Amino acid sequence: MTDANSALRQELLRGVRDNLRDGASHLARVALDALNTYAQHEAAQSTEVLRANLLSFAVDLGATRPSMTAIHNLVARWRQSVAAFQGDLDGLRLYAAQQARAVRTWADAATDATVRAALGRIAPDSRLLLHSSSSTVARILERLAPGSFTVIITEARPGLEGWNVAATLAGRGVEVTYITDAQAGIFMDEVDLVLLGADSVLADGSLVNKAGSRLIALAAREAGVPVLVAAESFKCTGLTAKEVELEEKSGSELRPPPVPGVRARNIYFDITPLRLITAYLSNEPIADRFVETS
Repeated sequence: MTDANSALRQELLRGVRDNLRDGASHLARVALDALNTYAQHEAAQSTEVLRANLLSFAVDLGATRPSMTAIHNLVARWRQSVAAFQGDLDGLRLYAAQQARAVRTWADAATDATVRAALGRIAPDSRLLLHSSSSTVARILERLAPGSFTVIITEARPGLEGWNVAATLAGRGVEVTYITDAQAGIFMDEVDLVLLGADSVLADGSLVNKAGSRLIALAAREAGVPVLVAAESFKCTGLTAKEVELEEKSGSELRPPPVPGVRARNIYFDITPLRLITAYLSNEPIADRFVETS
């Protein structure tokens, strides 16, 4: 592998690994775009070397964000097609790029169907509570008229993903209340439903999402507020809660006291059990896949 190819590969991997603002659906599409770019620029001079380099890159890309099943699943869908391709060097390069775009188109259709499913569950004049940033949830809200709903959104520390969501919605004329994560329980009596995105849906139906989601779901159950989760089928995994890796990022984001004896822990995701989730909104009935796990 040339230095130029190695540099491109690392740059594309960083584009997924270091993006701590966006959710799984968006980053899965970034990963597919990375496959498209890499396929067009990888400089291998034989079909088999090109195939090996493409598949190796895909493995690295799919493992970059272990808490986000969408990335792994969509990349695996591409990898399976490329592994089975029969043809010459130029044909493989073209096919790999085309397949990245094709999988992206398929994912877009799944998201569109998920949005339609969600729209059928949100009544006019609903008061919604949101947590963190989800491109799927964003697409749902884009389809609602600004005056037909209001939003309470958490900061989603430490990355403050909620800040950009709040600014975007307010810019559209939506009435937005911006709160700290710790205030979610205080405001639960002022909302009609909680609407969350998903980074992964585990084998038993548990939700992996931005840390704080479980506490919000617990507060919602106490207040009798439904918790709806928008999750395309490509976010489902056969992993259990004991097997899934919850990504931990640098504790420096928390700005801990700079004194000896303080250890900052910054786990980005948590697991919300199925019993706290009212319904999954998806492009297909994913609840049929759930199994009991120990």
